[in-house]
Amino acid sequence: MTSLIDLEKAGKIEKTGATVKLPTRLNNLGTENMDVYRIPLKYLYYNDKNGRISTAIAGYHDELNPVNDTVDPAYNDFVAKLIEQNNPAALKRTQKSIQESGQRICGYVLEDGRIVDGNRRYTALRNLQKATGKTYYFEAVILPFSYDNQTDRSKIKKLELAIQMGVEKREDYDPVDLAVDIYQTTTGDDAMMTLADYVNVANMKKKEAERYYQGAVYMREFLKFIGADENNYHLIKENQIWSPFYEMGKSLANNFGDDDDSKVQKNETMNSYFGLILHDLHVGVSGTPARTHMRDFTQNIVKSPNLDEFNDEVSDAVEDLADTLQESPINNTTDLMTQLTEANDNISQFGDTYDTYMRDAKNGESVEKFIKSIKDSVKYYEDLNNNGGLAGTLRYGEISNEQLKQLQAYMRKLDGLCKDLFNKYGNEIR
Repeated sequence: MTSLIDLEKAGKIEKTGATVKLPTRLNNLGTENMDVYRIPLKYLYYNDKNGRISTAIAGYHDELNPVNDTVDPAYNDFVAKLIEQNNPAALKRTQKSIQESGQRICGYVLEDGRIVDGNRRYTALRNLQKATGKTYYFEAVILPFSYDNQTDRSKIKKLELAIQMGVEKREDYDPVDLAVDIYQTTTGDDAMMTLADYVNVANMKKKEAERYYQGAVYMREFLKFIGADENNYHLIKENQIWSPFYEMGKSLANNFGDDDDSKVQKNETMNSYFGLILHDLHVGVSGTPARTHMRDFTQNIVKSPNLDEFNDEVSDAVEDLADTLQESPINNTTDLMTQLTEANDNISQFGDTYDTYMRDAKNGESVEKFIKSIKDSVKYYEDLNNNGGLAGTLRYGEISNEQLKQLQAYMRKLDGLCKDLFNKYGNEIR
């Protein structure tokens, strides 16, 4: 492993003369300004633990080895391409700014060359060096930490969050990246920090962080369900289906308890949600419409007395759908769509059942609305009668005999209609 601190001691890395203060305190660091160094690009590499990058490369973890360019530039080249594809316009602006005015904002790197902050600036510098043949340097603070040291990991993550959630706008953080980052940072025996710590450092609301965490949990369950690598989050981003998992996480948390029966029902409902997500993907529904479908499903079926019946009716189709999807490896969207075509009969069966239950639910909702409108009308006439037959502040002295006769005629007609409707409803009773 290359040590930037050793290289600095050997005179291969020099200070710029500038100093900065960390955006957060890390033990004894942060109370004083720290030196900024000019670091040759070949000694640096992208941070595979970064929320955004880890999501993008998750499906390639067996093929990629995070190392600097002196060992193998393939890793940096791969990540650089992802960064450029994510926001080419922003990268061009950064590259132009650096070319004209130099690097204005320093980055942060670990002693082994791992970049904690400054990925886009580093990418721009690599591009300029390749395009011009000139030597460029990444100006950054060198932090005496390493991911190899368990106690250092939480400090590194704290700094990363302080920078990304403090300096950058939260909305620039892709929701899938954020969900995965929360999950990876707070899960497992060697978690970098607790969810409460993450919430505090990232300046998030606890409920919001919990929903993102649950969304990540169900993304992973979904990826296993279809036979993909549970870390292949790129499938979720590419198909714009994050919001269904966010909605699903809220629903399953709010509508089911912790007893054994509830856990069984919750698991069955989770599979039904997966069936709906796959059905929507097959027919081309994603983004906001997919989120709306999930909310409708939650409101009209999950919260209804018919949930168990629905789960029973679709269970065979959903199970067969999972079996078909798992027959061949799913590594990308093309693989997924191919397998969904193979499972067309199962998807159609699920869709037909779903449409039937939703139609019945909405018809039932319409009936309730209709009955309420009649109830409101009855209430209006009750209030009219209680007020002596007049509305508001009207007085009989204000009404002519001709107008009173009109009111009588309307009431006689209304009386006849009420008798007809009463008999009609009575005849329909089964």
